[in-house]
Amino acid sequence: MGESTAELDYAAFGLRWRSSVVLPFAISPSLAKKPDVWVRLGETPSRLPGAALGTPLVFEAVPGAALLHVADVARYFVTPREIVIEPHGGDDEDLTIFFVGPVVATLLQMRGVLTLHAAALEMDAGAVLLIGSSGTGKSTLVAALVERGHALLADDLTGLAPAAGNVLALPAFPRMRLWADAMPAAERCQRVRQNLEQYWKPAAKFATAPRPVCAAFVLESHNRAVFDIKPVPPSRAFWTLWEHTYRKRLLDALGQRQRHYRTGMALARDVPLMRVRRPDRPFRLAELADRIEAHIAGVFSPGASPRRSPADPVRAQPHRRPKPSGRAIRKAPSRPGIVWIASYPKSGNTWTRAVLTNYLQDNGEPASINALAGGRTASVRDNFDELIGLDSADLRPDELTRYLPRFHALLARALFAPWPNARVMDGVQPRFAKTHEAYRGPVGGARFSRVGTVGVIYLVRNPFDVAVSYAHHLQWPIDRILRRMSDPAADEASSPSWICPLLPSPLTTWSGHVSSWLDQTDLHAHVARYEDLLADPRTGFGAIVRFAGLTWDEARLDRAIGYAAFPRLCIQEAESGFRERQPTSPSFFRAGVAGSWRTALTREQVRALVDAHGPIMARHGYLQEAEAFLGG
Repeated sequence: MGESTAELDYAAFGLRWRSSVVLPFAISPSLAKKPDVWVRLGETPSRLPGAALGTPLVFEAVPGAALLHVADVARYFVTPREIVIEPHGGDDEDLTIFFVGPVVATLLQMRGVLTLHAAALEMDAGAVLLIGSSGTGKSTLVAALVERGHALLADDLTGLAPAAGNVLALPAFPRMRLWADAMPAAERCQRVRQNLEQYWKPAAKFATAPRPVCAAFVLESHNRAVFDIKPVPPSRAFWTLWEHTYRKRLLDALGQRQRHYRTGMALARDVPLMRVRRPDRPFRLAELADRIEAHIAGVFSPGASPRRSPADPVRAQPHRRPKPSGRAIRKAPSRPGIVWIASYPKSGNTWTRAVLTNYLQDNGEPASINALAGGRTASVRDNFDELIGLDSADLRPDELTRYLPRFHALLARALFAPWPNARVMDGVQPRFAKTHEAYRGPVGGARFSRVGTVGVIYLVRNPFDVAVSYAHHLQWPIDRILRRMSDPAADEASSPSWICPLLPSPLTTWSGHVSSWLDQTDLHAHVARYEDLLADPRTGFGAIVRFAGLTWDEARLDRAIGYAAFPRLCIQEAESGFRERQPTSPSFFRAGVAGSWRTALTREQVRALVDAHGPIMARHGYLQEAEAFLGG
């Protein structure tokens, strides 16, 4: 996106654009009519007085105006008819990538267009939406379907507008963004941004006119080997669309929530919405594309109707604040925030969350392992994207690290928002958050902030047992795990050539991870050794319960520990599966014991761990046992 010698006219999202900078949109013949939107370089306000929404240095908005500031890139001032761009060091690629995402979405919302995190295709029956979170494969799937002859309407951001009893999908621009693993090397020509393995791919076929939406698919992945395609219940259809609204947090500040509701309700009422769960690994792209095409062909064969039955109405209503229910544990803390449950992988994090969940619920039966406190809330890309206002996939590692502390502070506020002055209730306790990230990543800078954080429960486990359990979890050879545990660049959810639904989670080395958390002085931390929790769970988990600020109840804790015993966790996983299990692993929960490394590791492997991590092992009481093993 650079300066042009003259103003150019473009067509995108059903609007006529005139711009003094080059846009990635389709060139339009010179407009005889006045354009709908002007785009130019110029000075922008530094702040937006009276902004109802503000993420300092990112987004501010009021009805009819918004200000987006991307540090070291540009500031964008948006009104319904004009976008002014003030570069702050970003190159053309930087300016473009943030323009076509949050900036354009904001303008569309101001103009009453429903914005979905979705791709869209033109098929014979009409427009088909492929809806999904970052990392679910929308762009990869839409690229595969375009290769099969279908026309692209939009990639990643789809605008929808009501018209004559239909909801129309608006054509965006004839390019898709693909990660390197989804493109042949020969096609990787134009990068989206420098230092990101993401590329623009021109669409072989592009639909230039709006099309009525005939069907929508919500894309998800799971750790099973089968495809699962089911209709979304009518009562959930609207809320499913709401969950995938692009930057819905802006709607109230812009005064557009009700218009969004009306279009969303029409789409939920009139368009079949299917949930598609695919195997996480391998992707099985061709089979997924086959199933989408087959479903469309079957539903829209002669005589079939895409409309919902009048006897099966959508019952969704506009959002209302939920009422707490159940028995209170205690009053909410005077300083609400997140209690992080932090650990290197396979160090007892999930077991601790199981005990805490059962302690919170205490309802006479074991809590579901698929609804544990903490979950992935703090590591899901969509949560970051929504709260910060930028697409995390478009940020470089150093940029992402810069925004993470602010994200965590906003997340803490969001978790408490439904119950700002209420008691913390059984089963809805929002404070715990799991993380496997090191406190500081390889690019430097703390990834967590005192703002929004109550404290940290840090779990440490003998690295020998970690290696054995981690190898089972990933189905890797032990030697490969040992290399990972000594790799400063190790990351649990990152790859340079593809996108994971979770944010990058730098592990660093096992020693680096442990010391990064225990040597930091910013956050109040409680340290628990996995082996001590096994030996005396009442004492160990009792200390965790007290540290977290929960009311102490010894009988309740005993029940929670019993419900979270490893044999019971294994039975639950066998009966209902566990959504956190790796697709390649036969099971997540195993024996839950200490010392299995003695028969699983060779002397050479033990020596390698000691050589790499001896000082930190000695600090936590693990070295003496290793030396005795090696000397025996």
